[in-house]
Amino acid sequence: MEKRTYIQTDDNTANLVVLLLQELAKLRHEVSTLSNPLEMAQLFNEDKAAELLDISKSSVITLRKEKKIHYRQIGNNIRYSLGDILEYEERYRR
Repeated sequence: MEKRTYIQTDDNTANLVVLLLQELAKLRHEVSTLSNPLEMAQLFNEDKAAELLDISKSSVITLRKEKKIHYRQIGNNIRYSLGDILEYEERYRR
């Protein structure tokens, strides 16, 4: 159940909040329809991520456990997006 917090406001502030919430809902909908199909399709397992990074699979696992590279867990499988790999390279390999 969603927790709601109520505050006392004047009519202008209340109207502004309603307007902002409506705009936020529109933006959420637009963002949900703009997913990049190329990036979504490119999810790599740890072997392929290691190959792309030119490191060992055990090094990729260590990076994941040290929270140095982002990943997704899909069921029991670990996957890395191209964005995750590029972000790691940008942040740690200068």
